[in-house]
Amino acid sequence: MAEKMKGSRLIAHLLKAHGVTHVFFMDAVLRRALAEMEDFGITRILGHSEKAVAYMADGYARVSGRPGVCMAQSVGAANLASGMQDPYLGHSPVIALTGRHVAPFQYRNAYQEVDHGPLYAAVTKFHGRIDAQEQIPLLFRAAFREATTGTPRPVHLDVAGFTGDALTVTEGTFDLTVARRSRTRGRCNQGGQAPRNRRRPRRDRCRRRRRARALCGTYPVAGRRHARCEACDVRRP
Repeated sequence: MAEKMKGSRLIAHLLKAHGVTHVFFMDAVLRRALAEMEDFGITRILGHSEKAVAYMADGYARVSGRPGVCMAQSVGAANLASGMQDPYLGHSPVIALTGRHVAPFQYRNAYQEVDHGPLYAAVTKFHGRIDAQEQIPLLFRAAFREATTGTPRPVHLDVAGFTGDALTVTEGTFDLTVARRSRTRGRCNQGGQAPRNRRRPRRDRCRRRRRARALCGTYPVAGRRHARCEACDVRRP
């Protein structure tokens, strides 16, 4: 379903639609989107450093099983990347959002402006650049899908604007369809993998018991009949 809204509200809506309940950030980044998150009940937590918010998002992801979101402006993008190593090796679904100077200010020796792609290449599973509003829904869905499917790992989205706000002011019409809520199965352990249910599915157990029930009364086992079939709990003489 397509709706008309500003880019700031679109980002808040997409985070909520993917099950995000907390956002960890280092000021100043996506301020308009942070204001819109209040309407969606998303808790915003300000950290003391970019690396700290990365660790907070990592811990949130491991405990809750939901993707953890951390954000920093362009100046702090390199510091935020340094905090992605632990969630990458620990298989945590962390979404890192950073600002980036718009194209006219690239390659002009802007303050602390470097290419963010190589910084995140070794510690993320997916890296995307958002240069137009139309890319926001597409790349947000791709980021959450990559972070939570297969082997969970961090992903990075580089949003146009020094604080990521270049695309949040204007309005547009967007498709807000989200396939499903992003959540890993169960709570992640120290290795980052969700615990598996090792118990045999009920259908398989029932099929195994019916087969054992049919065989234990007619076929000898080790030269004699069962006194008791352990698979189907049927007593035989």
